[in-house]
This record gives sequence, structure tokens and C-alpha cells, in this order.
Amino acid sequence: MAQAVETLAVPTCYHGNDTRSLLLMASALGLKDKYTHAHAHRVAAYAKRLAFRAGLSIQEVLHITMGGMLHDVGKLGLSDRIFSNQKAALSEEMRWEVHNHPIIGAALLKKTSCAKTITDAVLFHHERIDGRGYPFGLQEDAIPLSAKIVSIADCFDAMTTDRPYQKRKSCTAAFAMLEEVAGTSFADNLVALFIDEIQCNGMACHTGTAVMAA
Repeated sequence: MAQAVETLAVPTCYHGNDTRSLLLMASALGLKDKYTHAHAHRVAAYAKRLAFRAGLSIQEVLHITMGGMLHDVGKLGLSDRIFSNQKAALSEEMRWEVHNHPIIGAALLKKTSCAKTITDAVLFHHERIDGRGYPFGLQEDAIPLSAKIVSIADCFDAMTTDRPYQKRKSCTAAFAMLEEVAGTSFADNLVALFIDEIQCNGMACHTGTAVMAA
């Protein structure tokens, strides 16, 4: 895994010496895809709240929040055909390209001085507890906590927002889907904490404020 990240070619224009450089990249991603940009802000907000509810330290919460903000930064390396695709189904070639965005994102982060917790969130947020995720097929405790948290935040926001190929689900329906895959896709204890957090404090919206869950 480390070799895959270290050897990946990264355009020199993306090199930076701190996380601030990557936030600029996250903003640049918004120029390619407005949904992804807004999605990143909401995922960061959800990940922050779940990390707090899990009792993590302030430093860990900050790192996980940044991981949520940057989780899709590797999509900067994807071709325009991915962003112009309006269908849920991707060709095998396009799927392979999308499945590499965590590796691309981690490679970008390797060029900065950001914390390993942030890089872990970016590299492993599509791994699954049962080992059927990507890019490495990690299982259970092999998946870093930051990635487990960001993956839940990522999935919930994807389900509860409109996309070109999918209408948003209700909060109740999204909870049901999270509970259905708890223990297979996501850590079941974190799913329970996340649902409790949203029920108590509402959903994130595009303005960054919270709206109460239906």
C-alpha cells in the first residue's frame, strides 16, 4: 500500500508544504464539480460531529474533520468524462479510474506535512469492515478509525442529497440503510453513535447550519 502511494506520479503543480495547499486543491475541485465541493464541506461537518461523539481528543477531531474535507481531493486527477457522466452505472474502465481516487488523494497529501490521520482518512475511506471495499480490501481493525468515521459521513451525505442519477433519501431511509450495513460496510458502534448524533442535533445543510432530521 505504501509503495502504491509513494510511487504514484503527482503533477508538480500540486506539491505543497502544508495542508493549506490541499484546501486550495479542494476548492479547485469545486471548479470541476460543484456537488463534490459542497459534499466535502458537509462530510467534514458530519465527521467532526461523529468524532466528538466518539470521545476523541480535540487534535484527533481536527484531523478527522480535515480528512472529511479532503476525502475526495484525489478526484482532481480524474478525467472530465467522470464528472460529465450522468448515470449511476460506470463502465469498467471508468470504475477503475474512480477506485483510484483515494490513492491519488493520499499521494497528494504525501507531498505536504499533514498528519497521518488525515492521510488515512483519504486513503481508506472506501474500505469496508467485511473486506469488500477499495482500494486495498482491508478488514475491520486494519481500517484506521479516521477512515471509518469519514466513510459513514460520506455515505450518509451521498444518500441524503440530490445527485444527477439519484434523488435524495429521507433521513429515516438513510438511517435504515446505515443500520442494514452496520457490521459489514461500517463499524456498527460508529453507526449507532452517528444516528444518535443526527437525531439529537440535526442534519448538515449547504450553509453549514443544522436542520432537524425528519
